[in-house]
Amino acid sequence: MYYVAEVINEECSKYNCKQCTLFCPEPNTLMYSDGDHHAYVNTDRCKGCALCVYVCSTLLKRNAIRMVMPEVHAGK
Repeated sequence: MYYVAEVINEECSKYNCKQCTLFCPEPNTLMYSDGDHHAYVNTDRCKGCALCVYVCSTLLKRNAIRMVMPEVHAGK
């Protein structure tokens, strides 16, 4: 098992930037919901590369995505 990305919805919706979706290398994994105004992750497709975390946290200083174990994510 490996870590997958998880979007922190409250933080993500503050910015409405959609930058993480542009950098995700796996198609149809990290997408943006215009209705909810935040990104979301298809955890079944996420490969755990953490590129989205790097873009969001390190480059943009927004800290709206984190890596979690899938069991932890399912329990929320």
